[in-house]
Amino acid sequence: FVYTSTWIEKLNDSAQSTNLDLIKIISETNIDTNYLYENDKFLDEKIGFIAKNCSNVLDVGKCTRSRFSLFKPKQVTTVDINQYEGYPDVVDDLCNITKLKWGAYDGIICMSVIEHVYAPHLAVDNIHKLLSDDGYCLIHVPFLFRYHGTDDLSLQDYYRFSRDGLAYLFRDFNDVTIFPIRGSHSTIFNLFKFWKPKVEKYTGQSINKGIDTIARFFSRRDDKVRQASGYYLWAKK
Repeated sequence: FVYTSTWIEKLNDSAQSTNLDLIKIISETNIDTNYLYENDKFLDEKIGFIAKNCSNVLDVGKCTRSRFSLFKPKQVTTVDINQYEGYPDVVDDLCNITKLKWGAYDGIICMSVIEHVYAPHLAVDNIHKLLSDDGYCLIHVPFLFRYHGTDDLSLQDYYRFSRDGLAYLFRDFNDVTIFPIRGSHSTIFNLFKFWKPKVEKYTGQSINKGIDTIARFFSRRDDKVRQASGYYLWAKK
């Protein structure tokens, strides 16, 4: 086979076209920084919305935690890859669904889960298939965050997701908005395991806002969109 200059030019054109498509996906994804230091407010609003407006909700990993009580009995189905005492309702693999029904859920909440699955692209594709038309999904993923798998590896920790990666993974959803959490400098402190339970618990997000304000004064730069501790994502099918 002869690699002619014309053939190589076509390959180059194809690669450049693909890259332009990727740039378009990322640049056109909505970014909202209004909740940068308002984590609880954001969750109250979004989970409250799903509880009020969705009749059949899938909670992956029972990630709603204390806000699980916002839902009515039988409004929520919980799913996990592991069986625990009294939880979940369904044991299934988000990357290889065998029990859950496609298109059965008008709300899906999947927070701090996708970094733990072995094939995120399959998990996101399945979330899309599990949602009914016009259904809502609430996602959280870490970006600049420490390893947090279990010692016995029953819970593995595989991946981290940038703004770009998240935008690409959810490219088939509608009305996608990404919400960065914490600023570019306070994110550094959140790498320490004690930070959230022993500092933020008592000071709230005000200490993070103060750190970023001071750091911005000296560095003259605050890349809060691309250098975040993690991201929430809100989207529709």
